[in-house]
Amino acid sequence: MRKNKLILGAVAASLALTSLAAPSFAARERPTREQRAEWMMNRLDTNGDKKVSLEEIQARASEAFKNFDADGNGQVTRDEIKAKRQAFREARKELRAAMDKTGADRTEAMEKLKDTRPVMLPGMRPRVFAMADTDKNGSLSLAEVSEQAGRMFKRRDRNGDGFIDAADFTRKI
Repeated sequence: MRKNKLILGAVAASLALTSLAAPSFAARERPTREQRAEWMMNRLDTNGDKKVSLEEIQARASEAFKNFDADGNGQVTRDEIKAKRQAFREARKELRAAMDKTGADRTEAMEKLKDTRPVMLPGMRPRVFAMADTDKNGSLSLAEVSEQAGRMFKRRDRNGDGFIDAADFTRKI
């Protein structure tokens, strides 16, 4: 009888402890469409007018192109994209390992992650890469990336006013 009470008490205590931990796991929900829209607006809206113009998109695409063009030959290959993404994965692993540390190690890992984070390049995903590679030479030029960015902009600008605002980001395409 005493053994049963002990086991029952242990089970009750473990259930109580796990119920306390459950809210912390529940807090890790996926961001809402509105949150993602806000993040995109903050990244793309360089002049702060709460709208993204085609020029702002083109400037970001050009910046991303330079970031991915590792050898500086004016072409971005699939291998360069893979290498950039792999460098980011490695930097993320280093940051996770450094999270329990303080000081210079952690700061250095955070800076490395920031430096290696790939900016979205139109054509980064394999299917879109194939569509953006209009001359079918296996690499993307700045002109091809800019053209793909323009197509993406026009698709996202649902009301056709020449700007993308938060409402355009939250609409399903």
